[in-house]
Amino acid sequence: MTKPLTSRWLYDEHPVMFGNHPFLFSLLAVTIVGFLVIGVWALVVRTERLAVGVHDVLLERGFIAKQRVQVNRDSVRAVKVSQTILQRMLGVGDIEIFTGGDYPEIAIRGLPKPDAVRALLGKEDEGV
Repeated sequence: MTKPLTSRWLYDEHPVMFGNHPFLFSLLAVTIVGFLVIGVWALVVRTERLAVGVHDVLLERGFIAKQRVQVNRDSVRAVKVSQTILQRMLGVGDIEIFTGGDYPEIAIRGLPKPDAVRALLGKEDEGV
């Protein structure tokens, strides 16, 4: 019997809507057109995923056309977590994972528990 795919990931999250843009979410929630926008936004958010496994890190984007970036955890050189003051209060942040060079190999916005990603990748004391 095989285990589900999610059991191999130590961290597996989608970006959050309210925590990343609470004012926009609140404004849209009170309008009729806002319900449609929130529905599309929810679909977009559910199609993004960052997963940290024992041996690799996976960024997956897309609903119809998929984009997957997978890097070996041993090749990660730095993890940058950026948070505004509001994001810190709501427990979300933007994550950039560098494997070499000046540009991040993986970048994703609005993830919950961004410091957990940095801790899992063993880059707690490092900066970019």
